Amino acid sequence: MSLLHTAQPLRLYLIERSDTTAWRYANADRAIAWDGHTWEALAISDDGIRLTGEATADEIKITAPAHIPAVQLYRVLPPSTEVFVTVYDYDAATQEAAVCWQGSISAALFPAPGVAELACDSLSASMQREGLRLKYERACPHSVYDHMCGVLKALHAMPVRITALDGISITVARADGGELPPIGSYDYGAAEWQQDGTAELRGIDSSTGVATVRLLGGTYGLAVGQLITLYPGCDGTRQMCADRFGNLLNHGGFPHMPGESIFGKRLW
Repeated sequence: MSLLHTAQPLRLYLIERSDTTAWRYANADRAIAWDGHTWEALAISDDGIRLTGEATADEIKITAPAHIPAVQLYRVLPPSTEVFVTVYDYDAATQEAAVCWQGSISAALFPAPGVAELACDSLSASMQREGLRLKYERACPHSVYDHMCGVLKALHAMPVRITALDGISITVARADGGELPPIGSYDYGAAEWQQDGTAELRGIDSSTGVATVRLLGGTYGLAVGQLITLYPGCDGTRQMCADRFGNLLNHGGFPHMPGESIFGKRLW
């Protein structure tokens, strides 16, 4: 890097949605060519890089125009996969840059019309985040298709085409023109499609009629004629695990638990 009195510092922001989709911005008055890419000039800034050693204190807020694609991902609900952010300190005099912060977007706020604030957690904060602990319960605690459940998603995939939507629900037809299985089997399941080079998932809340499912988070981002994949859900009971998936050996519930705590009755 150049000497302080001759330096021309600015910041570069790399926002990565997937291996094939990324956005590059520079808080400059013109586009910057660096690292084999063009970094778009944008009114973008942050509230300062802090390296305190405390993960939560090292979070940053990035302020940017609300219309950019990276912000529009959070317009209604956050994307299914993590969106990573890398901030570089760049010296225009020497055309060199160094990483000064890395993390991911946790939320988007809109404090004023046309303005967005991206709240970003550092990588160390995400690594220190506590996970859920497995406990004893009557229903199966596993999420269907996860590594504990063991059911293969591909064996239950149903490719469909959207024929209608109303903002909350979608109506579908089989992509191959065949007959749909009972639409109720998709309750608690998921709809999946490809977006920006990554899989986008949305949970299915319930179903109605013969071909309509209600999506958690609504139908934003979907369109009539779009091809998606539906996956059946599971209510966590032994019967559904056996009848629908033939996966009883991996059922994680304890249906014969006593109705009273081993520590005695309630004290209040």
